[in-house]
Amino acid sequence: MRIYNTLTRKEETFKPIEKGKVRMYCCGPTVYDYVHIGNLRTFIFYDTLKRVFEHLGYEVKQVINLTDVDDKIIKNSRERRISREEYTGEYSKFFFEDIKKIRVEPATIYPKATENIDKMVDIIEVLIQKGFAYKAEDGIYYSIGKFKDYGKLSGIKVDKGLSRIKADEYDKISVSDFALWKFWDEKDGDIFWETRIGKGRPGWHIECSAMSNRFLGDTLDIHSGGVDLIFPHHENEIAQSEAYTGKKFVNYWVHAEHLLVDGRKMSKSLHNFYTLRDLEGMGFDSLSFRLMCLDANHRDKLDFTMENLKRYEKTLNDVNTSFKLLEKLNESNGTGIDKEIDAIYSAFDEALMNDFNTHAALAQFFKLIEVANSRIKDGKIGKHEKKNIIDKLRGMDEVLNIIDKESISQDIIDLAEKRKELRRKSKWGDADEIRRDISNKGYSIVDLEDGGYIIVKRRKYAM
Repeated sequence: MRIYNTLTRKEETFKPIEKGKVRMYCCGPTVYDYVHIGNLRTFIFYDTLKRVFEHLGYEVKQVINLTDVDDKIIKNSRERRISREEYTGEYSKFFFEDIKKIRVEPATIYPKATENIDKMVDIIEVLIQKGFAYKAEDGIYYSIGKFKDYGKLSGIKVDKGLSRIKADEYDKISVSDFALWKFWDEKDGDIFWETRIGKGRPGWHIECSAMSNRFLGDTLDIHSGGVDLIFPHHENEIAQSEAYTGKKFVNYWVHAEHLLVDGRKMSKSLHNFYTLRDLEGMGFDSLSFRLMCLDANHRDKLDFTMENLKRYEKTLNDVNTSFKLLEKLNESNGTGIDKEIDAIYSAFDEALMNDFNTHAALAQFFKLIEVANSRIKDGKIGKHEKKNIIDKLRGMDEVLNIIDKESISQDIIDLAEKRKELRRKSKWGDADEIRRDISNKGYSIVDLEDGGYIIVKRRKYAM
């Protein structure tokens, strides 16, 4: 397994801390709004990381945090005049609904920042004792000048004339001591904790150091996030965690690149800002977006366009139609293609082991679909070869997760059977009426030469 490590800026052979196990922390959402499709690209990548390791036989413990207190949450909840708990609970629910639609496998743990305040306080106390943190009039700050390796992840240079910055988010121009704990002020309202280090609330960066340490230990195998988190967030996590434990924080840093829309950064002001709900409102299948993300290397920018999404929707439909036709295909004598099937599957695994290259892996998946299509065209396949192709496609789909798995309801099957009988009796008009009824219920029916049929999910842009 080869992984590009942001820390060392090169590909390295993966060596887990504990044989056969992977400890992985992935920066989760700040639950103050709907997640946009740029965020969702990153969550699909987190899902891919987990699935690839599981596919290769590893036991994965994946922690994805929920940031449920920060500057934006306080501001927005107060503007809406509802509690922080109600506000973040609402957007947490929307987040979990969205990732389920794009088939993101649940993480092992989704800890909330507000449920781990005690751990944050413990870490801050140790940092003060060790001289890495100090109290100021408005909070407790990390002294980045005291951490000699500050900047090793991002390559940022630290100047001696440092200022302090209280905001959670800032850019590379503002290399400053950052807030670990913010003392309460009036604009925080009733959002505060009474602790040994004072009345207040945590800074954003300490939250992830606390939760990763509590649930995964001092050193992690993998830490992942979007490239926008490299600085300051991940840089600050390293400074906090390594000063606290005296140990290396993360062995492999893995980052996903930005998603662009029509070649430009996504922005509400440019009217190119989309959520999954926006795409669904246009009639797209959520899995089309998943397929689009899988067909790009995670270290490359992904340029999202509506035309491309339509193309992936058609591809998704073609894949699922081929798979259903393969399952229905008549069995005959073998045709000697087992070696070809096995070679494709091996190439799929090799692609995944080459820095999670889902683009190359997907090419092998499509290659195996083409093998299936050639047999479908011939109208026959060997029994063992049919089973081999189906098993291999399902094995690949353990990672890709783009093959339809939802069971078709009995009322749809009953309609299809009724239509089959009408066609047998040459009652074409009545049969077409049932086809339209099935279509209105979200499915398409494909007729076979032997009088049978398959039922596939109807996709608007695949027609």
